[in-house]
Amino acid sequence: MKSRKDQVQAYFFVVGRLTAAVAHGDADAIQAPGRRMITGTIFGIMIAVLLAAIFGIYGLFVPSTDNSWRQAGTIVLDEDSGARYLYLDGQLRPVLNYSSARLLAPKAEGKMVAVSPASLKGTPVGQPVGISGAPDALPTSGELDTGAWTVCVSSESDGVDPGVVTVLIGRPPEGGLTERQGFLVTGPNGSVYLVWNGSRLRITDPAVLVSLGYGNAKPAPVSAAWLNPIPQGPDLSVPAVPGLGGRGPVIAGRQSLIGQVYEVRNTALGTEQLYVVRDDGAAAVNRTVAALLLAAPSTAQSYPDGPVEPIRIGVGEMSGVPASGTVLGAGLPEAPPELVGDSPETQRCMRYGTGSADPPTAESLPSASVRAASAPSATHEVGAAAGRVGVPAGRGVLVTPKAVPGAAPGPPSLVTPLGMRYPLAGQDEIAALGYQNVTPVAVPQELLDLFPAGPLLSTSAASATAAS
Repeated sequence: MKSRKDQVQAYFFVVGRLTAAVAHGDADAIQAPGRRMITGTIFGIMIAVLLAAIFGIYGLFVPSTDNSWRQAGTIVLDEDSGARYLYLDGQLRPVLNYSSARLLAPKAEGKMVAVSPASLKGTPVGQPVGISGAPDALPTSGELDTGAWTVCVSSESDGVDPGVVTVLIGRPPEGGLTERQGFLVTGPNGSVYLVWNGSRLRITDPAVLVSLGYGNAKPAPVSAAWLNPIPQGPDLSVPAVPGLGGRGPVIAGRQSLIGQVYEVRNTALGTEQLYVVRDDGAAAVNRTVAALLLAAPSTAQSYPDGPVEPIRIGVGEMSGVPASGTVLGAGLPEAPPELVGDSPETQRCMRYGTGSADPPTAESLPSASVRAASAPSATHEVGAAAGRVGVPAGRGVLVTPKAVPGAAPGPPSLVTPLGMRYPLAGQDEIAALGYQNVTPVAVPQELLDLFPAGPLLSTSAASATAAS
């Protein structure tokens, strides 16, 4: 009886003879099938590894000297030192910054060629070129921001400015004021303003503050940098009423006097309308204008026999009274707005839309969030520029000042991630920086002036020999 081992050996013996017969045509062949192929493969791999090692060692001690970078206008980066050069006129010209390199090599589109020191060896090095102080980092065209600009002023002084001004780029809207709210501020020259509904209303007489209920309010000091960009509205003052105390039309069966204020109540609708008597009839006014008129000392001439206050009548008693052709209170709030922004935990802010004709909107933002989203500006001119700027990391703005009638338009500028603005000499420079397909956002010049200004970016300035 054969064992299991004997049977297995017999099986493999028969299979081996069949394989040899098929592979070699001889069932008794001694060499195993495929042995030559396996042996050849192993030796081939060993030879390939050996050759790779030889060439690797050779390349380590004898680096290549690729000269494909030797084309005029190539921006060259030394692989070892990180130094940047511009290959011009057969020379390597050290370039001060990346923006200067782009201005001088527009066809390179900002691409740098990394080159080994061995390849650079022997190439003459010329004098450095570039614009001192130009940006060394530029946002791409896709990283340019077109969002709104938010300008805030702190409630507390930093010891130099009456209030630190912060500019935030691209911040989403937050904390907007309603038409019934406003800021009371005072400018560098002492003028007091009510900032309301996207404009600043100058208050020319301290008595106006009392008449509007702001007698105990303390205007917040602000710098011209924050105040000037806000559009100027009408003065918040007592409107002129010629002929005070003279005879007016008969109202409710009684002789009225010019300058008297009437309050007409419509009980059916539950509404009230105020009128002031003028020499040509009754002119409708809002509560703000009525408050100014009634608080003016001169209005006492119109009330010789009683207190200076609105005379209340019904709707029917006003019928037949001629209407005055004068419009009073245009651009003024319907009623004295509530003052906000007195807390040191908040900042008074104005949000300006870019490229829009809409007026700015007032916002009250937490001081902590404003500080967290900004950093001190690189250079700061007290009262004229922002003390802090906030540009999202890696982003920037291509901006042009809004046209002003009768004045030549200013040059476009690039606002960089570091919060500096750099005027651009023209369209060639814009294209050299890669922004030829970007439409600049338009903002008032006063807003643009909030950013510290850097040198003019021009091809001619970049090509000049830099001081070493």
